[in-house]
Amino acid sequence: MLRTFALRHNNYLRVAPLPHFVLGLCLGMIVTLCWLAAEFYRDGHHLGFATSVAIALSWVTGAFFSVADIVSRYREYLRIKAMLADKGYSDKIFKAVASSRCQRDAAIWAAKQSGYGSLAKKVYHRLGYRWYHVMPDVLVKNPFRIFTPSFLWTAFRPGKKSKVNG
Repeated sequence: MLRTFALRHNNYLRVAPLPHFVLGLCLGMIVTLCWLAAEFYRDGHHLGFATSVAIALSWVTGAFFSVADIVSRYREYLRIKAMLADKGYSDKIFKAVASSRCQRDAAIWAAKQSGYGSLAKKVYHRLGYRWYHVMPDVLVKNPFRIFTPSFLWTAFRPGKKSKVNG
């Protein structure tokens, strides 16, 4: 039981290392800003207190999106791992999730656990992706796309889109 728990949490970390780093940064900033807000409150600086709390709340939003991304990448990892177990290796599986660094990390970890790790890395290398390609392709082309509902839907809901008859 303890081993299963440890392996599952190791997978959470390995599937989404970048969102975990961002989550740690957000939590560190939240703690720092709450400490600063408490100091301002103790000293009677109401403007400093209100400003620190407002900035801390913005970091809470960042932490929320990091957790949502971590959960989404873990679901994607499970989906890709199941596809590799059912159908075996296919370049199509990895090309479908190539547009984001977080998706590539999840796919590579699923491939490593399925025995296809080096093949998955070669696919992304052939497509021109390197370790420093962090931003999703959509945001590189248009940074304001992050504010659209379609981007948020595709970012946090992995898998095929279901077709609605109507």
